[in-house]
Amino acid sequence: MKNAVLLLMHQGNSFTAELHQQLAARGIALVAISSRPADMAVLERNLPLLDAWVAGDAPELSQDDVQAGVAQLEQRGYRFLAAIATFEGYRLFMAGLNQAFGAADAPLAALELALHKHRCREFLLMHGLSATTCRLIPAGSNADAAGLDPQRKWFIKPVRGAASFGCFILENRDDLADVPAMQAQMLKDGKLAAIFMGRHDFFAEEYIEGPEFSYEIVAAAGRPRVLCVHEKARVERLPRTTLESMSISPPISLPVDTLREGERFVSECLTRIGLTEGAFHVEMKYWEARRRWEIIEINPRMGGSLINASTKRVTGASILDLWLQALLAREPGDIATFHAQADRVAQLDRLDRFDDRRAVVFISKYGKKGAVVDSIAYDTGAHAPDLLEFHVQPGTRLEDSDRAICVMDALWQVDRAALAAAVESIDRESGENFRITYQAAQGI
Repeated sequence: MKNAVLLLMHQGNSFTAELHQQLAARGIALVAISSRPADMAVLERNLPLLDAWVAGDAPELSQDDVQAGVAQLEQRGYRFLAAIATFEGYRLFMAGLNQAFGAADAPLAALELALHKHRCREFLLMHGLSATTCRLIPAGSNADAAGLDPQRKWFIKPVRGAASFGCFILENRDDLADVPAMQAQMLKDGKLAAIFMGRHDFFAEEYIEGPEFSYEIVAAAGRPRVLCVHEKARVERLPRTTLESMSISPPISLPVDTLREGERFVSECLTRIGLTEGAFHVEMKYWEARRRWEIIEINPRMGGSLINASTKRVTGASILDLWLQALLAREPGDIATFHAQADRVAQLDRLDRFDDRRAVVFISKYGKKGAVVDSIAYDTGAHAPDLLEFHVQPGTRLEDSDRAICVMDALWQVDRAALAAAVESIDRESGENFRITYQAAQGI
């Protein structure tokens, strides 16, 4: 039998290269069960990184696909130490497998609560960990039926979601009439339909005024640890979605003591819910008028985009690597080593030190929903990014969906003392240097 980690891969690619590198160094095989990609070339590029693989027939994995794939791979001689899913839609499958494999992971009930954003908000309210009013908006209802107070500012979002799908400030109560159309988009989104996990309701919560951050967390043996904090330095609001155009780390708009308050707050929230094993990307806002932290959403996975790469640049540690360490830990010494490394690299413990000059800025560029890309380019010029990734190519048809459709990410490592200036210059230069064109719409 050969020791292996099982990757639940979404449409042919889920941090495959990074996982292969980290597991190869440990002498552990990486095997995968993948849903069917729209372009088989995506999966084929990753096959040399896999020791073995099984592909399903549908664009998203089902419980039957997972069970059948595990049985096939075990018959081929693999002994599974743990399962991992960086795609949120498979997170519950991952937890069920880890329970069977004997790997420490968050309990299913806690994960289900976190993934249902309305239930999570109600839980936090019930336990005194939120002051944000919320109302469920069942399919086909309107603002009056939802009981929305017209004197308050409301933010609309689905009970389950990703990529800011259907997330917007309610400027006009008539805008809720668009909810059924957005629910139809959920069902036909070729890339992210699995994210919604069969839940298509929306809800409204009181809008929280203040700067927004994401806390990147790893947890093992009952102890969450904040590795890194990103600030959403540029946010663009479209009619039915919200685009996170620039993130930076470390944050610059709040003092270190307030960020540490956020660390204590988020750790208490995760512990109360029962999320004390795994990796978490927790989005939070600091409600300036009330001088308190509020959780926006708890994602029981790593952050997307360049969050993992950014965290490694500013801390020296990869969230993915530490997550694997926690999953593979079997002895008390393994847990002690994990916590020692997490404590050593934790960013907030080092922000008072003047000798740590590491900082990052990364940008994301988004495409036009439903359009076909004709060309895409970034002029690196004299200020080339340290990391540049294109997610589409000419001829790609973008999803006709009210979500953030990311087409490019770029990251710059900068001197912490010059971070504020870098935010302004990179924001300006990236607007000038990024170019995307679309094919003309074909008439009928």
